[in-house]
Amino acid sequence: MSVLTQRLNRLRCTYSVLLRLYDKGSYVQQMIASSERGFSNHLTCTSYIYHVARKPHQRREFAVLSTDQQVDRQRTPNGSEKPKSQKKTENEYAHSFFLNSVNYSMTVMKPIRTYSHVTNEEALGLLKQNWSLMTSEEILSAIKKLSYNICCNKDDCISPIKYINAFNTLDIEKLNDNDLMAIMRYLVPFQSFLNHGFYNSFCERLDKECVKRFVQLNINEMLLLCDVMYQIMRYKKSEYIWYCMRKLGNKPQKLTSKQLVQVLFFLNLCRKTPINMYELEYQLERCINELSINELAIAALGFFKTGTRIRNIIFLEEIMKKTIAELDAIDSVSIGGITKLIRYSMQLQTIPTFQKLLKLLPQYVPRFTLMSLIHIVHAAAKVALYDEDLINEIIKRFNNEIETARLKDIERLIFSLSTFNIDPNNSIYSNVIEELRATWDTSRAHEISEHPQVASCILGYLAILNIYPTDLIERVMAPSYLHKICKGNYIELSREYSVLDYSLRLEVPEYNGPFLKSSLCSFLDKKYFKEYSHGPESSRRKRLSTDVLQTCQELFNTTSDISVIRLLPHYATPDIVFCLDEQNQLVPSEKYLSQFPSSDIIHVNEKAPENVRWIALVMAPHGLLIRNNNLPTGLLAAKLRQLPIIGYTPIMISYILWEKCTSPQEKCDYIKELVFRTNEKLSNK
Repeated sequence: MSVLTQRLNRLRCTYSVLLRLYDKGSYVQQMIASSERGFSNHLTCTSYIYHVARKPHQRREFAVLSTDQQVDRQRTPNGSEKPKSQKKTENEYAHSFFLNSVNYSMTVMKPIRTYSHVTNEEALGLLKQNWSLMTSEEILSAIKKLSYNICCNKDDCISPIKYINAFNTLDIEKLNDNDLMAIMRYLVPFQSFLNHGFYNSFCERLDKECVKRFVQLNINEMLLLCDVMYQIMRYKKSEYIWYCMRKLGNKPQKLTSKQLVQVLFFLNLCRKTPINMYELEYQLERCINELSINELAIAALGFFKTGTRIRNIIFLEEIMKKTIAELDAIDSVSIGGITKLIRYSMQLQTIPTFQKLLKLLPQYVPRFTLMSLIHIVHAAAKVALYDEDLINEIIKRFNNEIETARLKDIERLIFSLSTFNIDPNNSIYSNVIEELRATWDTSRAHEISEHPQVASCILGYLAILNIYPTDLIERVMAPSYLHKICKGNYIELSREYSVLDYSLRLEVPEYNGPFLKSSLCSFLDKKYFKEYSHGPESSRRKRLSTDVLQTCQELFNTTSDISVIRLLPHYATPDIVFCLDEQNQLVPSEKYLSQFPSSDIIHVNEKAPENVRWIALVMAPHGLLIRNNNLPTGLLAAKLRQLPIIGYTPIMISYILWEKCTSPQEKCDYIKELVFRTNEKLSNK
């Protein structure tokens, strides 16, 4: 062994010993040596019997610390072992990251690793006492022993009902600050009681007591107590955490980079932020180089979960570039968190950088969880940015793991594939349909009952691709199923119901199942689709439609009988519609088109003029064309497919080709070429 290697080994040993001394040896240390200190990645696990003398009237307490954590493994096809995937929520992942990082040791409460064995009989004896008469010292001792009992007897635990009297009569107001904080440390094992009303009431009292006493702590103490409250209450809203975040978030310049990450983690728990998030964004941008990619991902979730977009485009690009640079180090949960924020904050200027990120991701597909991959493809679909290699890899992965995929994951994937207009003959669609059929009343029954809207959206996205599993559609169109979703309040229905209803009428004439009521169709039309006509004049879609309309009016030298109208009520973007005879002359059409209500499909029927061609110029603005190949997205392709069914000849006006026409004459020539050539072809048939 070389001298250099020997010295490095000594340094690693010295470092682990220092860590033990730093934390007073009260729990297992698992630390990865920091590359900044020049150490190679090295996992240090210590285990020893620890004992400590307590107060004279109490006995000595002993605990044996486990040597390491057991990881179940399974064999891969080639005979090697790999860890079984253990699903962690984003919050669990973030908190676990804090626990295992030395950078957060002062602001995170480590799990209790030292406890004595307390039998159920001894615990029941404590619970039978009158807790309202106990002294502070007796309360602390009792809570500690009950906590030890829960830790020791997880397989034979006492019924939570036995704790009701004790927690209801426990007077926390008479405890001094030190005793109250000490008790809170031992309350963490009781989090399994969170589904019981008595424990929730106790947590609320404890939370309010902390607000009264501990809002003037220093930053580290405040973050530590917030962490304790999180471990006690988990996903219950904490008033104390909310007040602390309001105080700390209003002066982010006083926070270190690590403290800022923790603040954003707690804001994630609050959901509704009590502060101006732009100040935190500015501070996070300043310290981005001090954070690892996984810390940045935890911070990103703080923005996403509070519904806050990244306003600074340069900062958003920096996040993407840092992700690209550290793809080898990023965790699966982290890539999911970052791509969710990217999707939520995406601007047109940042798309090229995002495209570079997508190009690099196919090789990492095996390393990320299916849920994270769905977040990635969902972000790509948001801006219609298609990467064939990535999509193909994700489809393969999804086909292999479809049985374990959440219903929400299926919905997001089908939405993305419908956006990219992926071939309806792809096996992924039949696999999804068969999975839903096989599990609707069995393994997914509870999931569908909890999220009925999600299942209906899946079928709505399939309809965009001209895929209609009518047996499943009949289920979601049934009045009883609609009631599950909205319970009489139809504002909860998604726009996919409108797409599904109208598409069935057009493309599945043999369908005999239930449809939506006409009044409900009108309501959905007003809610989701009529808003477009009242949008801002400066929008790109509006400008394209207005420009094409003016060109058509100049071409035909008239402002009448050229209508801007929605022929299909389940598409928001209106079309420019006119009628031509065999000599390419305009035929009056406004009167005929105006007789239909806005929620009706405008068919060309026997009342329409004869021996004419109905032309529909379909706008293809930004967002309705796939960016890599300029082909129509699924929604636009469905519209082009359905217009001929009701008697119109659709002609797509691509914004890309339109913007190449620099003069009014070029635009007139472009429209003339498209319209008259199409009309001549139809006349010759």
